[in-house]
Amino acid sequence: MIKDYYDKFDPNKGYEKILFRAGKGLQSRELNDLQSQSQHQIKGIADVILKDGDLVSGGEVVIEHDKANALIQDGEVYINGLVRKIPKTQLFISLTESIDIGVWLTYETITEEEDPSLRDPAIDAINFDEPGGARLKQNCQWGLKSDALAQEDAFYPVHRIEQGVLIIKQPPPQLDAVTQALARYDREANGGSYVVDGMALSYRGMDAQKQSFSLAEGKAHIEGYEVSFATARNLTFDYNPDIGEVKEEPKTFRADSTGNMRIDTDFFPVKEIEEVNVTVERSAKLTRGQLSGGDDLLPDNSVLEIISVKQNGLTFSLGEDFIFLRNHISWQLNGKEPDIGSQFDVVYRFRKQLEVEYDERGYTLNEAVEGGKIVENSLITTDYKWLRPRIDLIVLDRFGQFQRIKGQAAHQLPVAPNAPANHLAIAQVSQTWFIDTAPDIENLAVRAVSMSELEKMQNQISDLYQLLAIERLRNDANSEDATSKFGVFVDPFLDDDMRDAGIEQSAAIVDGELTLPLNADIAELTLPNQSTLTLPYALENLLVQEMQTGSMRVNPYQAFEPVPASVSLTPSVDHWTQTNTRWTSTITQRFWWARFSWWRNRTVFNTRVEAVNRQTTNAQFLRSRWVHFSIQGFGPGESLNTVTFDGVSVTPEAQ
Repeated sequence: MIKDYYDKFDPNKGYEKILFRAGKGLQSRELNDLQSQSQHQIKGIADVILKDGDLVSGGEVVIEHDKANALIQDGEVYINGLVRKIPKTQLFISLTESIDIGVWLTYETITEEEDPSLRDPAIDAINFDEPGGARLKQNCQWGLKSDALAQEDAFYPVHRIEQGVLIIKQPPPQLDAVTQALARYDREANGGSYVVDGMALSYRGMDAQKQSFSLAEGKAHIEGYEVSFATARNLTFDYNPDIGEVKEEPKTFRADSTGNMRIDTDFFPVKEIEEVNVTVERSAKLTRGQLSGGDDLLPDNSVLEIISVKQNGLTFSLGEDFIFLRNHISWQLNGKEPDIGSQFDVVYRFRKQLEVEYDERGYTLNEAVEGGKIVENSLITTDYKWLRPRIDLIVLDRFGQFQRIKGQAAHQLPVAPNAPANHLAIAQVSQTWFIDTAPDIENLAVRAVSMSELEKMQNQISDLYQLLAIERLRNDANSEDATSKFGVFVDPFLDDDMRDAGIEQSAAIVDGELTLPLNADIAELTLPNQSTLTLPYALENLLVQEMQTGSMRVNPYQAFEPVPASVSLTPSVDHWTQTNTRWTSTITQRFWWARFSWWRNRTVFNTRVEAVNRQTTNAQFLRSRWVHFSIQGFGPGESLNTVTFDGVSVTPEAQ
């Protein structure tokens, strides 16, 4: 600003009007304050409707991918209280990054020196051709935020381009108050976040440690605000699986006929096999050292055991002639030992680390290794790293930006993360990390249902209810009159309710079939000698105590209570079932299912309670039957006086 310019308007002071007083001189600052005050009042009203960066008209963007540039047409954008015109331009953009296209708003002061037309044009005036007030000129132009044409607060973003795709946030004009009201209504009525059309996610592949996905064009509402894509989007995320480590996973070596063994790891896919340790048996020739009773070093480390030591048919024994000490054969036992400087054969087993070629699921071992052979049924331990499964979530925010929310990796059954607030869950990606297997994608976005679809659904529900009502009427008609159809009597043989109760029925109905009845007579089973009936058996001693240290009489005076007599009743329990029926279906069913249960596996659940008739009478007598008594266990000189059964004397006549 020029040095003799004064503008002291401060909205915090609350001055609403400038009151010009008669007889007082007019200050230039008062005229400047008047302009600032008027602009402040207009801006306060405009900010309620629009916000900085709102596109009022024009400003269309056309992206030319072959030239990597964007053509922006003439447009009008609301910025800092005014609708400003921006001429068209062409910008070079990046097709692989996220960029913002907006307006750079800068100011410059113009005086009569830059524009002579600002001098006083009144020829007859005293102040003719004299300098007067300066002008504050605005400069608006399309640009990128990275252009840095002025301070950062002079840039107002309007359009956003994600990897060469224009994100349409709201159609112009963007009346902020109306947009917020519509967004609030959408949130309260429909939840606010859903897909209107399109936006299905699919997997494209992996390149340069990047996973590539394709999102179909479409439109969505995020928290009530519209986000639209005119073309499909390419989304790329880092290939960064969670790594799990396994130490000393045990396996047992069992070779096939070719000497190989395929070993699959417990967890896969395998990222890297760090170490494989096996037990190898090796034969070697050693030269006896120059010191009698000394030690001979074995050629391999991590020796587990010595199998044999021989020389010219002579066998040396472990523990008698030598000992295994600190990876040496020590001859300190003063037993037999090879001659000094002579060679002898030794067979031993040791742990060896192998380098193997592996795939995503494991590796293959051959029993033949350098210097020996892997011991059959020996332990194999594997140290490896593997890629843990994970479920990721692809979400979209209201500004059109996509994010990948990483889930918590697990050994099995990983759990998907929850979508953060103010985001729409687009799809769920189940990562297994196999090279030749694409991740499983499940599109989760809630989709809007149009009124026409709702009408179709309502009609389908009405049709379903109608069909259900017709089926109920049909079943009811069949149950009420299932016998007479077109003048033909039909009995489905479900039960006996359609049989003539006035005539004795000699057949039985079982499982929908009319069959001959089965009758049963109950026969008492007489047990031999009143003992329990069992299968043939032989006693076997399970616990025997044959040792003793002494003995003493438990009852030295032989004082005993008399042993009570044992009484047996035959039968001891009377199972009494009395059935009065004219039909034999019930009894036949019991014997039918029991008889053919060896080839009929039936599970029938059918409960029916139907009270046709009920009568209650007092039973005059219970049924009578003979009961046999057997009393044993009387000692010499004991006599039987009386025997009672349920208070009734049943003393036998023969005492």
